[in-house]
Amino acid sequence: MSFNFFDWVRNGVKDSVLLGVSDAVNTMGMPPEESSKEKILGFLKSDASSEPSVRRISGGSPSGVKKLGRSISDVVAKEAS
Repeated sequence: MSFNFFDWVRNGVKDSVLLGVSDAVNTMGMPPEESSKEKILGFLKSDASSEPSVRRISGGSPSGVKKLGRSISDVVAKEAS
């Protein structure tokens, strides 16, 4: 039988999280139940009233993709100056 340290740690963390959630539910109690029909109607009403919006990134490249960091040409241009 081999001992895998990472499996042991993973199982310990999982058990701790589950016990923590269980303790929190026992302390705070369960939230009042809302019927699934009301949840679905509320979700549909909120989506129907709002139209989908398209978000564009201003500036940057013509394709709309924002660059992160510097390119090699930017570095070479600054060193040459």
